Amino acid sequence: MPVAELRPETHPDFELEKEHLSGTVAAMIRQIEFWEDRDRQMGADLETSIILGDQAEEFAAMLSPHVHQPYFGSLKVRVAGREQTLYVGKHGFRDVKGPHTVVSWDSEVGSLFYSQALGWTPRRGSAGVIRRRRQLDVSQKTLLRVTDLYDDEQGGDTGGREEVLLRRLQEGSTAGMRDVVETLQPEQNDAMRHPAGVPVIIQGAAGSGKTTIGFHRLAWMTNADRGAHRARPEACMVLMPNRVLATYAARILPELGIERVVVTTPETWATGLLGLEKLEVTDRTLSLLLTDRDNTRRALAWRKAKLLGDARMLDVVRTHLWNRFNAALAGQGLRESVALRGREDQVFTLDEAALAGLLRDVFAADPLDGYRAGMRRAIEALALSTLRVPEDEEASVRRQLSSPLTNLLGRIFATTTPITEARRLLGSPAELAASGLLTEREIALLGTDPLSGIPTPRRAHADVTELPLMLAVQAFTGGIGRLDGRTLEPFDHVVLDEAQDYSPLLYALLGRATRSGHITALGDMNQGMHGYKGPSSWEAVQAQLPGAQVLTLGRTYRSTRQITELGARIAATYNRAAAVQGVDRDGAEVQRYTAPAGPDGELPLIARAVKDAQAAGHTNIAIVTRRGVDADRMAEALREFDTDAQPITTQEHRFRGGLVILPVNLAKGLEFSAAIVASANADTYDESTEYERRLLYVSASRALHWLALVSTGDLHPLIA
Repeated sequence: MPVAELRPETHPDFELEKEHLSGTVAAMIRQIEFWEDRDRQMGADLETSIILGDQAEEFAAMLSPHVHQPYFGSLKVRVAGREQTLYVGKHGFRDVKGPHTVVSWDSEVGSLFYSQALGWTPRRGSAGVIRRRRQLDVSQKTLLRVTDLYDDEQGGDTGGREEVLLRRLQEGSTAGMRDVVETLQPEQNDAMRHPAGVPVIIQGAAGSGKTTIGFHRLAWMTNADRGAHRARPEACMVLMPNRVLATYAARILPELGIERVVVTTPETWATGLLGLEKLEVTDRTLSLLLTDRDNTRRALAWRKAKLLGDARMLDVVRTHLWNRFNAALAGQGLRESVALRGREDQVFTLDEAALAGLLRDVFAADPLDGYRAGMRRAIEALALSTLRVPEDEEASVRRQLSSPLTNLLGRIFATTTPITEARRLLGSPAELAASGLLTEREIALLGTDPLSGIPTPRRAHADVTELPLMLAVQAFTGGIGRLDGRTLEPFDHVVLDEAQDYSPLLYALLGRATRSGHITALGDMNQGMHGYKGPSSWEAVQAQLPGAQVLTLGRTYRSTRQITELGARIAATYNRAAAVQGVDRDGAEVQRYTAPAGPDGELPLIARAVKDAQAAGHTNIAIVTRRGVDADRMAEALREFDTDAQPITTQEHRFRGGLVILPVNLAKGLEFSAAIVASANADTYDESTEYERRLLYVSASRALHWLALVSTGDLHPLIA
């Protein structure tokens, strides 16, 4: 039955479920009132009472938002001959005096709600059997609908899961990412709960939910059930491709119960780690690909960018630094008098050969916080050992050696800064050849400048293709990871969105910066808009993340059948993945607006498409252009046609919903109730170039319910 025809609730257990909901709400309110009553949080003394009261207030604050929707599902299970019903919600709640306990969605038991398995084998206790899965739509403490997903008394699978999914997908998009806790599908649930401690790459087409699944996996990783693999939210990081998407996506994390996760872009993280927050980061390769029609120059820029992000560059940098530091050791040494209690002053000396031996050991150890910090520790340890320093005087000796050690390390390492060293390496064919990893042709390629015609900022800047190389220098010299005060430690878990656009070199560096096995990469090789800096295949990523497994989401949930089929037609011209199955959700036919070229170009067509989308009931609408300059120009010109679209043309702009106009590179990752693809023709998206077809695919796959294609003259052959 089409979703629009569904009648009000008629489930036979509706009244029973309504009564249980009322009891659960009352139990939660009683518990919150108990926690908020500080007179009842008494300890053995005043200090203990204050601590208990503060903790109770925290518990109350965490539970309060969930009173309006205590749960969204239930499970009837049979364990050891006894049946019980478990309710599943976004936040766990224990009713110590009644039957209104709620288990959390990210717990071991909560997983059973999403699974297709019927057996239940808990870590402790007897095995059980699932008798029924039930969806409960609750809003503002009111039960709206009861839908059985599985019931062994009704023959098993009822088709209810698909019914619930279709109801959710019919909803319009918002200015934030969807929370899918209530409607996780079995394949999404399996990907989200892939064993902790194993790096995972989730490949999924546009609209398959991979980004949202990555966020939910991060929340799942913070659950106490993960044991040794449990992640602290404040020690986790999510990398998004641009700041527009980072802001858009970050709103879902508090709803999942995790605060203080760093959500940022690779460029912002890199410049922060380098201590160069004011450095302007450009992407001149992307500018060239979007504006230059010279295919030879575009191909050259593409190949050079790919080589800069090649994982081999990590060892090229390491070899370069080894040669630099060994050269800097020439003539260096240390001779320092050290005072110890009850003994004559001791003299600690190091000659050049001893320093070279220590440097060799430090390179072999490859410390997380870098060679400079490792060298300091090695010299201090040798001094303490050589001078037989008692434990209670070690701090004193370190203080006495601090200044001379700083001076010595400065002479060895000080001239090595990430920007200057990366550029020095790229400017020296001899240094590039030293590792023996690059061919003569590759070295010559790194010496070319296909971007010479693309303007550079007047102030200090670095190109996005150079950043991984600079990060490699930083990783070896100053360390890489999460800075906690003055201590560098590995991230507990890192999630990478649009993972097909991150270079193998960056993956290698993130592998160093994160606990082993704690990277979740989310991407789609078919949407690679930045393939010039991304991997050619997931195998290239797996080579940098030992043990990484690729999981494929084979279903897309975002768009109607009509929109999904059109996107599939475009992707089929370069598709490297298995065929993607869409949800059987019918919608409006794809709208096509064409007209002969006129003085106003396609502006009247776009304005008409906007009015048609609004008349169809859509408020969250995007006009997608190929370039940022097109979006800026068009936003102003459309006002003459009574169409006011908010332009989003830089990463500083925020997406707040409504009618927006933005280039395809910033639209990627966002979704809208309706989307209008401007200039959808072969002049704008070159049919003969795979990169251009990828751009067209991304443009045409942003809409949930309504899609329009606009062009003066003929539409692109793939969508006509």
